[in-house]
Amino acid sequence: MLLAYVLKRVVLSILIIFGVIALSYVLIYIMPGNPAYTWVGKPKGPKAAEAIQIAVRELGLDKPFYIQLYEVTTRFFSFNWGVSLRFKQPVATIAIRSLVATLEVLIIAYVIAIPLGILIGSIAALYRSSLGDKAIYTLTSILIASPRFWLAALTLIILQALNVNVFGRIGVEYQPTITIVTGSYIIDSLISGRIDAFLDALTRTLPPALLVSLYPFALVVRIVRISLSEKLHEEYFRQALSYGISGWYAVKRYALRSVIPVLAQIMGITIAYSLVDVATIESVFGREGVGIALAKAIPYNDYPLIIGLLTVVSIAFIISFTVADIVHKLVDPRVRI
Repeated sequence: MLLAYVLKRVVLSILIIFGVIALSYVLIYIMPGNPAYTWVGKPKGPKAAEAIQIAVRELGLDKPFYIQLYEVTTRFFSFNWGVSLRFKQPVATIAIRSLVATLEVLIIAYVIAIPLGILIGSIAALYRSSLGDKAIYTLTSILIASPRFWLAALTLIILQALNVNVFGRIGVEYQPTITIVTGSYIIDSLISGRIDAFLDALTRTLPPALLVSLYPFALVVRIVRISLSEKLHEEYFRQALSYGISGWYAVKRYALRSVIPVLAQIMGITIAYSLVDVATIESVFGREGVGIALAKAIPYNDYPLIIGLLTVVSIAFIISFTVADIVHKLVDPRVRI
């Protein structure tokens, strides 16, 4: 059943990716501006019009729209993503580099948010209606409602006032000393044996990661608190306590297992929201992520890069939802997927 589900999701994912490419190209097609003008470097003078016409033919923009759409889609599925009109680099290189920078922040954020959220949520459930529970509830309400862009700007100002440089992904002085293997400076610095570069990259990644973790952390606390509070009143939990089992062990051994399926489903949706959060925060910290790449591509009608970035993000969405569903199935075999 699990294999059949994965195959269905693969087929559906391909259709979704096709839809993202088609919709992205349609929106770019109707936008004002001429991609050919960007491609030839915004020419001026008597021969500018001729240069633009040549670029139009080179880019295939003189063909009927349905032919353009067909060629863009087939090129993408054949892994020929084209060249960025603005940066004159392969789209695949820029998209993968940007995604790795975004995933660096996102992965660390969730490594922090989920375990800590489960712990704090369990404490709130065990001591519900206490002063500590009320303080936790108030804190999570503030974290959920706080604007991440404002918090990012405030954090950057405070760290700069303390002479802590967290702008960018890694110091310029470390870049020539690292062998690029994965595209993640945190991992590649360890592979290269440069602990100083690793610490610098980690120092620059932690502040945005902590800011991104605020929303999933607060959400996990709320979910665990509500779900566990219901489980603590059920007969099997009371019976476990009557056998002399401690409250914490009973929560960890019995009650939390019933919370994980709900948590897995919610996290699949939350990761999608956090990708938007990362795009906002990384622009404040000057990280070369998906958000900055899109912000640079859109004003120039750089349609190969825009389509590549949106498709890569869509694939990340699909993977997060699929993994969440599979985890749900593995934890609770009763669920039909």
